[in-house]
Amino acid sequence: MGKTAPRPESYDDLQKAIIDRFPKLSKRLQQIASYALDNPSEVALETIAEVSERAVVQPSSLIRFAKVFGFSGYSEMRRVFRLRLTDGMPDYKERLRSLGGQEAKDATALLGQFVQADVAALEAMLQQPGMGEKIDRAIKIVAGAETVYLVAHRRSFPVSFYLSYALSQMNVRNVLVDGVGGTFFQQVAQATPRDVVVAVSSKAYSPDVVQAVRDASDRDVPVVALTDSPLSPLAEHADLSLEVQQGAVHLFRSLAVPMTLAVTLIVGLGRVVERGGKPKKRASKR
Repeated sequence: MGKTAPRPESYDDLQKAIIDRFPKLSKRLQQIASYALDNPSEVALETIAEVSERAVVQPSSLIRFAKVFGFSGYSEMRRVFRLRLTDGMPDYKERLRSLGGQEAKDATALLGQFVQADVAALEAMLQQPGMGEKIDRAIKIVAGAETVYLVAHRRSFPVSFYLSYALSQMNVRNVLVDGVGGTFFQQVAQATPRDVVVAVSSKAYSPDVVQAVRDASDRDVPVVALTDSPLSPLAEHADLSLEVQQGAVHLFRSLAVPMTLAVTLIVGLGRVVERGGKPKKRASKR
């Protein structure tokens, strides 16, 4: 692994170090890295035995992972993950645990669980460092594009569909890549470096969406990704990646957070259009 890098003293620094060094880690350590960034509260609060069981690795691998990043052991690394909680960043999993972990006995209780999960996830997005600047950059990229190609599959498709509808209302030329008749890749292939691909996907990531993003990047087409992790395969190839966690109850994930992000992008773009920052274009019916 080469020389040991300085030990990260904050969660943000550790997250950045993990992302930067991820490609050079062994497959086992990459597995731990993905689990740690996707489940920071578990790493902060659970024992090494519990985390190793959940991450499907040996405790010794967790210790080795900690030492790669300059820590003396797992406990010292875990203190950095705990800073994330003590610094006040909301975590929707912790909110759900506060409900007692009981199965919902009626619709009202179930609704309450989803509301609590979404509120916590929305607060986490609001407090995410640099999120406002990233949204501003995304708006500028979309505003400067000739055509906006919207790419998503399965449960993420409603977000893409909303973006297409809203852009059409503003007379912004866009292509909803729906793959009708098996033309998914042919539709995306029309994008040029003067356009932008806006891709939406979260775990489990759609292989077709990942491939479309990779192909677009190879052709120098700007890519804006709406995803859920800095280790997402979309983030790897995107010019700009907006990473937000989704509220979930019993493995059922809500679209409230990505839809809120999509609405924010549309309203921000609408202000640019009103100021004359983007020429009006007819929406594509392709």
